[in-house]
Amino acid sequence: MLIQDLYKIAAGYEPYPYQIRLANAADLPELLSVPTGVGKTAATVLTWLYRRKFATDIIRKKTPRRLVYCLPMRTLVEQTRDVTAKWIENIEQSTKQNLAVGVHLLLGGADAGDWYEHPERDGILIGTQDMLLSRCLNRGYGMSRYLWPVDFALLNNDCLWVMDETQLMGVGLTTSAQLAGLRKKLRTFGQHHTLWMSATLDAKPITTVDHPLPEGGSWRSETIQDDDRKHERVARLLTAAKPCEQAEVKLTPDNKAGYEKQLAELIQAKHVSGTLTLVVMNRVSRAQQVYALLNKIFEKSKSESPELELIHSRFRKADRDLIQQRALDERTISKEGPGRVIIATQAIEAGIDVSATTLITELAPWPSLVQRFGRCNRRGSCGVGGNAPAQVIWVDIDTSDPKKSASNALPYEVADLDSARQAIKLLADVGPGAISNVQVETGEAIVHVLRRKDLIELFDTTADLSGNDLDISRYIREGDQSDVLVYWRNWDAKSGGPPDPFNSNREIQFPAPSRDELCAVAVASLRGNTGFIKKAKEKDCSAYRWNSLEKEWGVVAANSVRPGMTLLFHSKAGGYTPNLGWTGEVKDGPVREILVGDRYVDDAVDLENTSTSPLTIEEHLRFVGANADLLRGSLQMDFPDIPWAAVVRAAWWHDVGKAHPAFQGAMLSVNDSLSSSELWAKSGKQGYLRYQIPLGAEAGESDETTLVKAFNRPGLRHELASALAWLQQYPADENADLIAYLIAAHHGKVRMSIRSMPNEERPDDCSKLFARGIWEGDRLPPIKIGNPEGDFSHEIELSLELMKLGESKKGPSWLARSIVLRDQFGPFRLAFLETLVRVADWRGSAQGDRS
Repeated sequence: MLIQDLYKIAAGYEPYPYQIRLANAADLPELLSVPTGVGKTAATVLTWLYRRKFATDIIRKKTPRRLVYCLPMRTLVEQTRDVTAKWIENIEQSTKQNLAVGVHLLLGGADAGDWYEHPERDGILIGTQDMLLSRCLNRGYGMSRYLWPVDFALLNNDCLWVMDETQLMGVGLTTSAQLAGLRKKLRTFGQHHTLWMSATLDAKPITTVDHPLPEGGSWRSETIQDDDRKHERVARLLTAAKPCEQAEVKLTPDNKAGYEKQLAELIQAKHVSGTLTLVVMNRVSRAQQVYALLNKIFEKSKSESPELELIHSRFRKADRDLIQQRALDERTISKEGPGRVIIATQAIEAGIDVSATTLITELAPWPSLVQRFGRCNRRGSCGVGGNAPAQVIWVDIDTSDPKKSASNALPYEVADLDSARQAIKLLADVGPGAISNVQVETGEAIVHVLRRKDLIELFDTTADLSGNDLDISRYIREGDQSDVLVYWRNWDAKSGGPPDPFNSNREIQFPAPSRDELCAVAVASLRGNTGFIKKAKEKDCSAYRWNSLEKEWGVVAANSVRPGMTLLFHSKAGGYTPNLGWTGEVKDGPVREILVGDRYVDDAVDLENTSTSPLTIEEHLRFVGANADLLRGSLQMDFPDIPWAAVVRAAWWHDVGKAHPAFQGAMLSVNDSLSSSELWAKSGKQGYLRYQIPLGAEAGESDETTLVKAFNRPGLRHELASALAWLQQYPADENADLIAYLIAAHHGKVRMSIRSMPNEERPDDCSKLFARGIWEGDRLPPIKIGNPEGDFSHEIELSLELMKLGESKKGPSWLARSIVLRDQFGPFRLAFLETLVRVADWRGSAQGDRS
């Protein structure tokens, strides 16, 4: 199939010349810079589909199996997903073939689909820079910490990254460039490439210490050429008229109180009936105030008022979806009616496909203004065929006194506003043709640069003893733009904090948050003496976060809030309304609870026992080993350099440690129908496990208090016991350390280090080593592994010598062995090997449930 045919089938039009060049290029460029409205999203998504599914074998092999589409804001994510899914559906219907391409959103809450369980499948992953870059740094926001290494692996190996609307990404743009360079230096499995695109693309931030300019001295780029300009539709878009004038209203340090009212009156005066007016504000709070004032003006008006909508990034998904569905459907605007007014923030810049007749915008840096201009007369139809002519009105922000005006200029720098003002004052029209040659210097922000050392350190996901992690927010967004996710629930507050996820019958009573109920909130609005957490506390409403180690809800103090957290408030805490979004005011409540879809619990609550059918250890090992072999069959041709023998062998051994007496005691306690004569891997029940050694399991104990203390093993990590059992019995195997590491890492909880945790029971003998519920001298019974190598795990006494620093009689420490593996394979590759074993385990567990 030719790329021209693919476009006609998928999108319903002939591709533009630049889109054809991009799809047929021998190698993809690093930069794509084309004006707004000429199909950047189609250019990248359909190019990847074409090169992965329909191009020559040479091109297919050079094309990564995962397309990662990164956007600066949440507002466009679902829209991009929907149009991508539609294109795939159109192709499948026309060609009568299944493309086998999943389209998934990576946002806070439950991810759509099981994409990470199928590393061999092609897929398109769409998300924001917060969610995607944090996962690339092994500190995924809004997800279980124990899944961090999986997303780290799958988003760095075998991926084509597309960074869209780069002018809004700030430090995230530099981080994406450093990651691109470090993937090359530290090596990945499969191909990798990054494509940066924007209508106002500045290449300077992607030229970094680990991503320097190539030998030719410039990045490969694709842009509009003469043949594109001759295309009828492109020509219409590029020559669309957008007359521009300055508003009489101006934001100054002296008129803060009356500015929003003046602007609301301006909007009412400039709106043209039967058309769409788009107003773009620089701050959410100002947009909310203008919306509220304009709403009052419209309510008092004697004539029919236009529809009024508010769009910004501080809405819950469920509310935002309803608003955008109403606001962005231009087909519902009648020429004979009063029309529609949308009050928006920078969220509207991120590629939202809307064409306004009237655009009113606050002064902003030039790249942002260009994006906003692109939302006016976007289709070139204003002033044609009886349509009202387009008009662009810009509202100045006084920066004559930098100190007084700094707060009004936020979130931008005064110097950038000054440069933009100089440019726009000279223009009578801001259509693509009129601004194509305008050059505006913007200040180069001083940002944190992710270095190789930083990435290496982030490979270790072990939290410190206080439960804290390395802070990556400085690599994702500038400090005042960092977010947390907040949701609200109702529960009986008289009983204290939120209820546990499971009730006494092991039924889900308090599910994990879904995407629909999560709201992105700036960290700064929660912290400090004037932040929302302190205000809510005064109403006896605390902020809560699930503690996966202690398996309980913990109260989060205002000064403890960090980017990427997911926080829960009681509905009566307020702070949110469906029309305004996040306000941070306790008077705005109670907040309506949203519970949609299935009631589920995700990995964030640290479930250990989710099977529906009992399985013995030997049965489970057989299923998992077989699935590891199937993965080898699916991926070996593409990844011949993977040490497959070690991956498969680790899968066969991964749950030997479940033979530990404390794990078996947990199995028997949750399902009393299980036979104590068998060694069980799955109980057939759901819920938490309480690790306890049954009476009589340890001989020689007589003192009752000692028995009770010895019987409880909170925090037991069976995978550590599995790794120790393997390493003590097969220390001479050429892949002994790698296999031991992959066994230990298959739940993401024992990776680079072995250490005791605060919630553990301690042996009475203070000289006895203990870690993660394992005590020095614990015994495992014999188990037949069942693999082709004929491995057998004999009865063994476990040793924790490896947790000591330095050399011991058992050889190098666990940490030393792990560091060698990390440096030998590189962090991206080692994480991918971990993921293969985990995927085999997930699939084997699912197969066991079906058997």
